[in-house]
Amino acid sequence: MSIVEFFSAEDVAWQENAPCATADFDFIPDIESDEDAAVAEEKWCRSCPVRTRCLSWAMLHGAEGYWGGTTTYQRNQLRRVRTRAKCPLCLSTSLVYADPHELCLACGVSWIRDVREEPIAATPVPAAGAA
Repeated sequence: MSIVEFFSAEDVAWQENAPCATADFDFIPDIESDEDAAVAEEKWCRSCPVRTRCLSWAMLHGAEGYWGGTTTYQRNQLRRVRTRAKCPLCLSTSLVYADPHELCLACGVSWIRDVREEPIAATPVPAAGAA
């Protein structure tokens, strides 16, 4: 399991390493479309070395547009409190949970799960120091 490193929400130096930094594509359009989202994800986001930071920054700031291979709608769905059987981004079932969060081990996206219900598919993260 990989661990995402901590970074400040105000620190945007990571944007310099993003392939989209010099792209002539409108990543924050007035109207988002599935077609443009697919182009952005395939052409820039899929192989981006700072995709995780980009997505985290957009989630923290409530940004609109295409960030980290997601649309505004997809990020709004990730913010909703719920228990999931699959990751909404990559559709993987490799999920773990640590109250109150769920984490997709395949793509690294996390969300707050619905604490009113038991997880559908996620398994608990082992306690620190547990063998």
